[in-house]
Amino acid sequence: MNANLQTLLDDLDRAETLNADQRVVCARRTQWLIGASHGNVNELLDALTQRAPPKANGAADKMLAAVLSHLVQRQRVGKQNESLHAERPEEAIGRIALLYKHLGSGSRARNQLLAALSAANERPALVEFAAIMACDPPRDGNDVAVVLSPLFQRKDYDPSALFPRLLDGLAHPMAAGAILDLANFVTREQLVPRHPAAERTLQLSALLGGLVARLGQWEERPDEVSDAPQHVSEKIAEGIALAVSLCDALALIGDRSVTGKLYQALQLGHRRLRTEAAAALAKLGEEAGVATLVQLAAEPVARLRVLAYAEELGVLDRLDPQFITPVARAEAELALALSEPALMGLPPSYCELVDQRTQYWPGYDEPIECYLFRYTYQFGPSSYSNIGIAGPLAHTFTADIADLPPDDIYAAFAGWQAEHEDILEQEVVHVTDAQRVEVARLERRLRDAAYEDVEPLTLGHFFGERVLVATARREGTVGLAVVDANDIYWYPTGKSSHPLGPREAYCIYKGRKLLRTFNP
Repeated sequence: MNANLQTLLDDLDRAETLNADQRVVCARRTQWLIGASHGNVNELLDALTQRAPPKANGAADKMLAAVLSHLVQRQRVGKQNESLHAERPEEAIGRIALLYKHLGSGSRARNQLLAALSAANERPALVEFAAIMACDPPRDGNDVAVVLSPLFQRKDYDPSALFPRLLDGLAHPMAAGAILDLANFVTREQLVPRHPAAERTLQLSALLGGLVARLGQWEERPDEVSDAPQHVSEKIAEGIALAVSLCDALALIGDRSVTGKLYQALQLGHRRLRTEAAAALAKLGEEAGVATLVQLAAEPVARLRVLAYAEELGVLDRLDPQFITPVARAEAELALALSEPALMGLPPSYCELVDQRTQYWPGYDEPIECYLFRYTYQFGPSSYSNIGIAGPLAHTFTADIADLPPDDIYAAFAGWQAEHEDILEQEVVHVTDAQRVEVARLERRLRDAAYEDVEPLTLGHFFGERVLVATARREGTVGLAVVDANDIYWYPTGKSSHPLGPREAYCIYKGRKLLRTFNP
């Protein structure tokens, strides 16, 4: 057996006993696989199939995922003119299918095997990929998206190797939406003469009808749902995503017999789904679809998609002009970003423009229009508001920045977005002995300037400048101080329930420096 392969197997055997750093070292040792011979790759696949599968989500499974990811990289670098993993591709493909089944549904590592198949150019690999996806796809929607992604990134394959077999995967809810998206993609890119699911219009229509009925029940009677709120939210998100894909597919197929199901979707409250249903109806020649798009342009969270569809359909002139302006588009960008789970998770009740300016921005060669909006969420008698940005990015902070002057707000977002190898920060508890000298020096600067109760939090490194962020007290007021060799910036805590933290304070510092450099 190849010495590298034996070491790899030995590392997998002891993976559960290794610490994180040791596992990183082991993972680096497996990079030889990217350039390994066909024989060595086949030997690896055989050896893994003959061993007991690692514990699901255990250290060995995670290490194996890193190992198998090299097979995907192998497809992408320098192997385009060779067979998948052997002189006879069918032999290697059979080994991959066997190992995929052997590892079991609980393994995350096995998804890398599917990604290797979908990244291949050979028809047999894609045929096997479709067969596996139809019967035993990954159990997580994100994993499904990962294994399908290579097929969205290129057009040099024959979709007939995938369809119609891949459509059998519609029986698996976690995979159905992504599979339909791929069918829509190959149709839109004209890789096929007609939509792969054209013969399954009745199935798609029935699936949309069932989804709309369930989503409608959740909307009308949310109190009757027995599942945990988070589980319900996940189900709704999955249902909406699949319904959106179905609307797109039915519009591309072009069969007017499905308009009844699309009209049902149009009655739901979810604006993204209503937008997709309206666009599908408009493409099928239904005037009600165009009329609904005109109405939805007033909704910031739906506006960008509405504008895109209106332009595609040639009805942009029917929209109210106020919803086509750059400010309206910027408001829509922010509302869409706020709807993402990583930020607020739902669109705001309303937005108000508070500042607009053209300025140079890090990462852009030319001046760019920047917008600050005060967004508000109304929850019955109570409300919550803050400031978000649109233009160079769409973002907001958890910390309350509404009382800061616009210059500092722009600086906060510029500093948050800035990435450079000479810009970093670390908690004071993790600094080296040499860096502690810098911390002490900057702490003395604050004390000499009459700041009391100084508690260093983070040490920043900004293009050679050392920057300390610390809590302190000044004239009886508690707050955050940011100090370097020349300046001290002070942010009193105030009465906000979400005051600035050390991260936001350092972002303002970085952003001030950057924006002043770009906009002297």
